[in-house]
Amino acid sequence: MPNQNQPKHITVTAIFEAFALNRDEKIGRNILSIKKLKQGNEVVSFISKPAMRHYLFETLKKSCGWKESAVTGQGDVVQFDITQDDILLSPELDAFGYMYTIGNQTAITRKAPVGITKAVGLRGFYPFEGDTAFHANHDLVLRGIKQGIENLKPSPYSKEEHFTFYKVSFTIDTEVLGTDEWIVENCSYENGALSIKLKEPKVDMLRNVEKKDENGEVYYEILGGDNREKALKIFIEGKKLKVDKELMTEKNKDNKKTLQFKGDYLQGNEREGSRRRGNISIEEFDVSEDGNYYVFNVSEEPEYIGEERVLKIKDGIQKVIGGKSNIRCQENEGKYEVFVNEKKIGDIYIERIESKYKVRFVTVEEEKKERIKQILEAIKNGLYAQSSTEANTIVPLFLMAGFVKVPSPVFHPYLDIDCLDAKAYRVIGVRDALQNGWILGKVFLMDSEKLQVPHKDKLEKITFDWNEFVKEI
Repeated sequence: MPNQNQPKHITVTAIFEAFALNRDEKIGRNILSIKKLKQGNEVVSFISKPAMRHYLFETLKKSCGWKESAVTGQGDVVQFDITQDDILLSPELDAFGYMYTIGNQTAITRKAPVGITKAVGLRGFYPFEGDTAFHANHDLVLRGIKQGIENLKPSPYSKEEHFTFYKVSFTIDTEVLGTDEWIVENCSYENGALSIKLKEPKVDMLRNVEKKDENGEVYYEILGGDNREKALKIFIEGKKLKVDKELMTEKNKDNKKTLQFKGDYLQGNEREGSRRRGNISIEEFDVSEDGNYYVFNVSEEPEYIGEERVLKIKDGIQKVIGGKSNIRCQENEGKYEVFVNEKKIGDIYIERIESKYKVRFVTVEEEKKERIKQILEAIKNGLYAQSSTEANTIVPLFLMAGFVKVPSPVFHPYLDIDCLDAKAYRVIGVRDALQNGWILGKVFLMDSEKLQVPHKDKLEKITFDWNEFVKEI
């Protein structure tokens, strides 16, 4: 008897005919190459997994209204900003995963529930033979000449070109989609807002600070140096600070440099100031070009309290859910329900684990199902793909989709194409693919006059009704 609680993951394999528009590096300065690899004695082109992910997401943006998730420059690379978005608010984070680094702490990562292979050109059909096309901006040059601009010359360049059949597969891990877990330092709930502290916020109060404004340039100034007569400056641009190096001290721990404000300039007991250090520890910073300033970011824009001549600087990483006009968080029987425009989108569960907290996000079931349907519809009907000013045709001529016990592209290795006649081709390997033991239930099959599946009506476990297949979700 089949296990009724067995997770039903999804796999889809498609074959399409298109140009290799996923460019690689430049050759000889003005030749745009394509991505390619060798299979046997042939060279074939491929479209990378990041490019296929981009085309799928662009399609979901245009067809289903998916929005781009916020990004941040925190850390060494640009990354998704989970303090602004999460899987409840962002289908993109839910489907494609992320990694969020927190200084030298363990990063918060999410495995992508939507797996994507490279789209690799099939062997035996249109192998890459070094085709290259020459291009130049003659139209703009001619336009400039007509407008009376002298000495205009075209800017020539060349592109490698390849047109062939590609095979690509997608998988959806239905256990991961719609759920996410974080391990965080602290959580609190107050006035309809849930605060999740990924890195506990800390505060430093700089004293004796004067706000200056010179010709519209605002900065802050503290008297310091050996004679307490030198003006030490702080420039603030949003959350970015440029701080005089004399206001801070470097610490070295485990071969990692960090910055702290010197106790002399902090609000508190002045006699103990020389022995005090700031609460904030800056782990990622740069030095200005002139070498006189440290440049770094903090979690919130600093606040100047004029009557006290204090500059309040706060650093930490905190996510707040609720407390906005369109987002509401409501505590209910041990969980926190999240509403957007009064529509419930998910629940948040919080569990204490020793000195940390585990936060679990769960989307409502209908939203999860809708996201799966939208992904499948986009793959089946074709992806919006434009590169190098050209539109591409990532529209399946053949597609095979099924429910499986494990989220693996189990159809992928079986399927290939063979020549049927001068104008049509046949897909081979379908019967073999259907024997895979991970398959659950019926498999959807779609072919075309150009890519036919011979004797498809005699295949078992097959449905040609897309709506019937989608209902199984």
